[in-house]
Amino acid sequence: MDLSRRLDLFELEGAHSDEELPDYEPQTAPDYAVEDFETPICTYHLRQGDRKTQHFVTYGPTSRSSYKIICPSSRLFSKKPDMELLRVSSGPEVEEKSVASASFDNNGPLPWRPRAHFSHTDSAGRRDLYSMESRNFSDWTIVIREEIYTWIIESRPVSLVLREKTSNLIIARFTYSSRGTMAAKGAEAGALTIYRDSISTDSDGIEKIMASLAVPMIHFKKMGRHYRNDATERSASLASEPLQMQRMSFASQRNGVIGSDLWTM
Repeated sequence: MDLSRRLDLFELEGAHSDEELPDYEPQTAPDYAVEDFETPICTYHLRQGDRKTQHFVTYGPTSRSSYKIICPSSRLFSKKPDMELLRVSSGPEVEEKSVASASFDNNGPLPWRPRAHFSHTDSAGRRDLYSMESRNFSDWTIVIREEIYTWIIESRPVSLVLREKTSNLIIARFTYSSRGTMAAKGAEAGALTIYRDSISTDSDGIEKIMASLAVPMIHFKKMGRHYRNDATERSASLASEPLQMQRMSFASQRNGVIGSDLWTM
């Protein structure tokens, strides 16, 4: 091989070497703490005012607004909704603003099943309507952002839990107190725990959770299904529940609510 040919080969080898990508440190995935996923982002305590009003309030210092639920005692010949959700802003002057309302649809299509709808006005002033139904007279489904969510009743402790239809992860859980649906004169009816999820990232999503929760709660009371938790059993259940299992929903918990956990009126 002549000299010029060898020089050409050397140049090619050098060019190939220059084009080799430099060595980079392998990228590592960010560390996500399990607690960030399992720890609730907020908890609201539902207190019963008079027969028509309930209040969602938070414990401790927080910037979150509280909410009031108004349920008229009778809608006969009335155009008022079955439920109205008001945001209560704290400050020098307490302001109440209606953000959602719900009504039951008694004249729906066949086959007949419990149906309802609620409207929600978001922070930008946009008003959206959401339909809900209960095919088995117990679970209530709702479609939000093209995803199907379901409120189901569970036991130990007696609670209503919200989750996506195809998932066992709990997005929100309303746990009845020792007085439950029979709470009165400021007593606590239960606690609403909300976990981190795409639907609960802002106040608009939390308000939709509250409005949709009110539908099965009102429905059960109308059907004479009154729920509560024994104080001792509720405390023991919550204390013994592992952190990583608090967001899981199990079919075995849906076998019915019996004993002291259920009041049949």
